Amino acid sequence: MADDEERSRLLAAVESHEAELRRRLVRSGADPLFDSGLTMRQLRTLLVLGAEGPLPQGELAHVLGVGLATMTGLVDRLVARGFVERFEDPHDRRVRRTGLSPQGAALLERIASAGQETRARLLSRIDLDALRGLERGLAALRAALEQDGC
Repeated sequence: MADDEERSRLLAAVESHEAELRRRLVRSGADPLFDSGLTMRQLRTLLVLGAEGPLPQGELAHVLGVGLATMTGLVDRLVARGFVERFEDPHDRRVRRTGLSPQGAALLERIASAGQETRARLLSRIDLDALRGLERGLAALRAALEQDGC
């Protein structure tokens, strides 16, 4: 029973630390994500395209769990802002694909770089023992994620 109590206490502490980290990082405004003016759905669309590459709009809608009409509106707004482009599928001219534009790819790179720089700066301030513990914890979290099939 003591292990269950300790696990509950540690999980609550981790959740509290994560919430405080998110709160402080959001308040710092140092992330280009907050300057982008993107909605969460628009950002998710860019992230999927960044990870998957160009996709037919129907497949993109399926991945994001939205209807085709909603996807069309999202893509229209992202095209108008210069973040994505539509083009013919090279193997089937009837299919229109949506992919990141150079501007969309650059935005994702700025967001990733800002996060990496902040993380590197903060991790450089952690003593070696704490860093070892963090690495073990993140490795265990990654293994749990893989066991879940992600």
